[in-house]
Amino acid sequence: MSLAISSLGIPSGLAGWALLQKETPASFTGFINDPVLKQQIAYFEQNAPKATTAKALLDNYQLQNFALTAFGLSSEQNMNGLMLQVLNSAPNSTTSFAAQMTDPRFTAIANAFNYGGTVTPAVAAQPSSAQVTISGLAQGEGFSNFAGTFAGITLSNVDLTGIATWSQLASTLQNAFRKADGNSNAISVTSTGAYITFSDANGRGSASNIVFTSDPANTGANPSASAPFNIVAGSTATPASGGPAVTSSSFISQIVQMYTEAQFQAVVGNTSNTLREALYAQQQLPSITSWDSIIANRPLADVIQTVLGLPEAFGALNVTQQVQVLSSRMNIADFQNPTKLSALLDQFVAMSQSQAQGTSQSAAVQLLNSSSSSNGIINLTLPTTPLPDTLASNTAVTLLQSTATG
Repeated sequence: MSLAISSLGIPSGLAGWALLQKETPASFTGFINDPVLKQQIAYFEQNAPKATTAKALLDNYQLQNFALTAFGLSSEQNMNGLMLQVLNSAPNSTTSFAAQMTDPRFTAIANAFNYGGTVTPAVAAQPSSAQVTISGLAQGEGFSNFAGTFAGITLSNVDLTGIATWSQLASTLQNAFRKADGNSNAISVTSTGAYITFSDANGRGSASNIVFTSDPANTGANPSASAPFNIVAGSTATPASGGPAVTSSSFISQIVQMYTEAQFQAVVGNTSNTLREALYAQQQLPSITSWDSIIANRPLADVIQTVLGLPEAFGALNVTQQVQVLSSRMNIADFQNPTKLSALLDQFVAMSQSQAQGTSQSAAVQLLNSSSSSNGIINLTLPTTPLPDTLASNTAVTLLQSTATG
């Protein structure tokens, strides 16, 4: 479903590019409040967490479209067989189906959704417990206070004055532990005969430093309390890990942000495909580390080939030859340098604008190279003569092959 908004009122060329460097998608209220966009986001947020298998995601057209658009893979819509193998690929595996694809966007979506990831089941908590033996407890033969640690909760000076039965003692200690534990019901204290049993359903450890202090006002013999025994340390619960990322709210928010950016670029493209490609390159190039990834991604390849003055027929060369030409003319590490990347994209927009205006490509290149090189921003080795788009494909390939092999 297309968005209701078709234009953001952004000028084309360098003026539009300068504006986009100062604003975010949220700055354009007409876009961010687009009713179709809001409906698409709400649907994904509500339904994506239920798609706990790759098949469930792909079987739902809206969820599939949302996910693929977010990763720049809209062209793979309805390619369910292919995408099922991609999404079920083991994350970070160098031998998975996704990893064998030239385009890194397939690996990115497989790793992000994690449908093929190893799942570690949740482990329930093992309760902890300990017992003490109380003897001689009666009216006039009681304790004044209690101190001790159980399940990681430490109590001191718990008033036991006047307690004359084991059940009263257990109830008082349970109330004190639960209050100190944030009013949780995990800790229980029970009495069975002369035994007082402490237990914690969350398995947070055993008893230590248990002290019952006799009441100095006793009119009879002082009661006694043994040291803790039958101690079970227990263990805390371990949540499940791995598995599909759609169950994570932070992941859903991340995909929504990516989808919003992709749709913003699409609306920008209604006015200027150059600006759309520049925005996309700005987003993607910092994570690119191989020329193969550029070649496999048409929008990125278009940006780089435009800056280098290479004709459309350049794409007809085999990948090895393309890599040789590209690597000889540009340092791929510059994509991780914000200043150099900014200069490269400025250059792309300016060259595309000059071509659209019918200005000679060589004049635009000369102007921009002199500007960028004077600031030490980026140094590109461009062809000494322009290669016009009207150059026949066979002739262009022949020329470029000689460049690559020479």
